[in-house]
Amino acid sequence: MDPIVSYKAFEINKSYSDVISDSSIWISDFNFLKNELLFFKTILKSNLFKSTIPNLFEKRKLLLKDIDELNENSDAIIERIKKYRGKVTETLSRDVFSFNEGYFEIYHSLLKEIMEFNKNFNSIKNELYEFLIEII
Repeated sequence: MDPIVSYKAFEINKSYSDVISDSSIWISDFNFLKNELLFFKTILKSNLFKSTIPNLFEKRKLLLKDIDELNENSDAIIERIKKYRGKVTETLSRDVFSFNEGYFEIYHSLLKEIMEFNKNFNSIKNELYEFLIEII
């Protein structure tokens, strides 16, 4: 039987300030991830690798492609988060009582998208680490 893992962000009773705070944290996390992606890309583009390694060029090319896709996806997610945070902030500045369940549905949708992104990011990061271990 798999253990049930609860995640704080799935709580129903979030205040609008929690939602704004969470979205700011997400943006900060994604900015850090983008720095990691840049670092990985720099490593892969460097000439640190022995040319005698089989399929070196192909593996590097695939990993660079994956990193570029992650970078594009992260940009898109950051924009959606910023748009959502702006919408919430704007709504609250007009009328606090307008903050309704629809905002939580979007919140949970973003959260699921972020969790899926993190899953893909970690998978590619593991591939990169395995690749680097292989060549060191």
